[in-house]
This record gives sequence, structure tokens and C-alpha cells, in this order.
Amino acid sequence: MQEALIITTAIAFLLFVGVLCSWISSKLRIPDVLLLIITGMAFGAIQYKNVALIEFPNVFLNSVAILALAMIVFDSTARLRLRELDTFSLKAVNLTFLNTIFILVFFTIAAKYILNLPFWTSLLFSALMTGTSPEIMLEYTGKNKALMLLKLESIFNTPLTVILPFLVLDLMEKIKITMLTEIIEQATPFVMKFIVGIGTGVFIGIVLFKVVQKAYTQVYSPLAVIVAALLSYVLAENLGGSGVLAVTALGLFFGNAYAKDKINLLGAESVLAKALYILVFMLAGLVIKIPYTTEFFITSAIMFGVYTIIRFAGCWTSVKNAKEAIYMALNAPKGVATAAVVFMLAVHNIEGISTIIDMTFAFILYSIILSAITTWVTKLENHTARH
Repeated sequence: MQEALIITTAIAFLLFVGVLCSWISSKLRIPDVLLLIITGMAFGAIQYKNVALIEFPNVFLNSVAILALAMIVFDSTARLRLRELDTFSLKAVNLTFLNTIFILVFFTIAAKYILNLPFWTSLLFSALMTGTSPEIMLEYTGKNKALMLLKLESIFNTPLTVILPFLVLDLMEKIKITMLTEIIEQATPFVMKFIVGIGTGVFIGIVLFKVVQKAYTQVYSPLAVIVAALLSYVLAENLGGSGVLAVTALGLFFGNAYAKDKINLLGAESVLAKALYILVFMLAGLVIKIPYTTEFFITSAIMFGVYTIIRFAGCWTSVKNAKEAIYMALNAPKGVATAAVVFMLAVHNIEGISTIIDMTFAFILYSIILSAITTWVTKLENHTARH
């Protein structure tokens, strides 16, 4: 009972401080995720009798991360209109494909030789770095082509952020000697994750649409939306599919289908998604225990620089415009999906896992800071150009 009360008190305190941080960020016009992580890190550094003042069990961290992932992805995609995808969807798919391939190939090589990691651990690190954050990207306002491509890319690559690391883990466990035939055999379950994920999301979406249309109530219909988002995730995962892809499909389907009082339906879900968003990034900051050494910061900065250059190459190959490619390479924030996967990977006993966890948390910080600066400078340039 005492332990439960301590955890509940810590959650309430973190949410209270997180809401204040989010409000301050909105006033300062900076991404709230940056202030949330830094504040979480500050609390994580506080100790009482040589023990961290605020601690949570790993099961709790994983559960909150999964809940947040499901709710935030649904909230983001439900507000995206399919008619906005018509012009840029194929270009965004091409951008996502090229960046993913470039990162998996070249960043793996860089990680292997710069960090001196085994091949599979390097590939796992690269898989973690393939995604960008839809919950951050979709908050950015603007109508330019590059920003629209980045928003769509973040939606398309988020499922890959969750699927690819665990696919690499499967390969590490099943393939002792790498053989092409065995890798090809893994392609079937990989494709099935997409098929089952999308199918589950659409199925739950149809059921939700019918329920909301025929039996709308002010209290239970918004609750049904929340339950549907969580149900689509867990059902897809239990069937061997991608939960993130299921929630993405559900969000796109429900967001673009006509439904009575849709704004009110999404209201309660948005509040819950925001609360989980605040809590996850406060927790991410809390558990970040990167080495505060000169060597680590130099190494992580070099790795992040290499990552940015590789991403620039992928973006330039896709858009063939140097200015847009620079903007897109610098604007690649990591978010909830990356943090959630790191929480889940932390329990695995893999050679070099502590190194990639430290590096991943450093990348989350660096990418969000760089994205915030890039967005601010771009807005300043646009404002100056207009006047």
C-alpha cells in the first residue's frame, strides 16, 4: 500500500510539473518536449540517501510508454485529412524509404566502427534512428512543401521505429550465421505485421464508426474512441501485427469518415493523449542516465553529425533541392515511439545495449534541440521575408 501511494504521489507530482512546463513552453514558443525532458533529468539527478528520489518499476514504464504511443499516434493521425495526402503521399513514401535504407546501411557502418559495437547491435541502433516524431512534427504550423513532407514522413516511419528494432532482435536470436535465405524467410512475418496491423485498425475503425453513428451519447461515445485506440493496438500486437500501424490506420479511417460531433468525440481522447505525452517525456528525462563525460559528449556529437549527414543525403536524393534537404535533415526530432522502444529494449541482455540506450537518449535531446532551432530560424526568415 505504501509503495502504491509513493508511485501515485510521484505520478501526480510529475504531471503537475509537466503541465507547468508545457504551459511555459507555449508562452516561450519552444517545443514542450524539450523542457519536459530537461526537467525530468533534473528530478532524476536528485538523490536521497544515495538513492534516486523518484523511481518507477520497469513494467510501469513500459506500460505507460505503450499507452502513450497508442493514444498519441491515434490523436495525431485522426486530425490528418486524406485529401492532404494526395499531392505528397508518394513523395513522402519515397522519402521515408530512402532515409530508412540510407540509415540502416550507412549509419550501421558508422556505429560499428566509431562506437566499436557488434554488427547486430549497430543495426539495432540504426533501426531505432529510422523514425521521426509525429507528435512533434504535426504540432508545427506552416504550408511549405518540405514541412508537409516531414509531417507525412513522421507518420509513415513511426511504425518502422517500433517494428524494425524487434525484427533485428529476432534475427539476432535466430540467425547465428547470417544467411540470405534465412533473412528472406523473416520477410514473411515482417510483411504480416503490416497486413495484420492495417487490417485490425480498419476493422476496429468500422466497428467504432457504426457504434458512434447509431448509438451516440455524450459520455460513452468519447470513451469508446479511447477504448478503440487501445484495443486496436493490443489486438494487433496479440495477432502478430504492428500495434502502431493498427492505431495509425484507425486514426486515418476515423478522422476522415463522417461522424456526429467528431470534435467532441476527440476532445476527451486528446486530453488523455496530452497527459500521457507529458508523463512519458517527464519519465524519459527521469530515466536518462547518460554519462556526463567529455568523451561521451564528443562521441555522441560525432555520431549525431554523421546521422544528420546521412539523412541529408537521403533527403537530397528524394527532393533534389539542397535548401529543402538541409531543412529536412536538421528537422528530425525523436519522440514517444523511440522512447517507448528504448524502455522495452532496456530489459534485454545484449552486448553494447547500454551504449545504444545512452546514445539514443542523447539523440532524442540533440534532435529536439536542433529541430526547435531550425523551426525558429525558418519562421524568423519567413517573417523577415514578408516584411
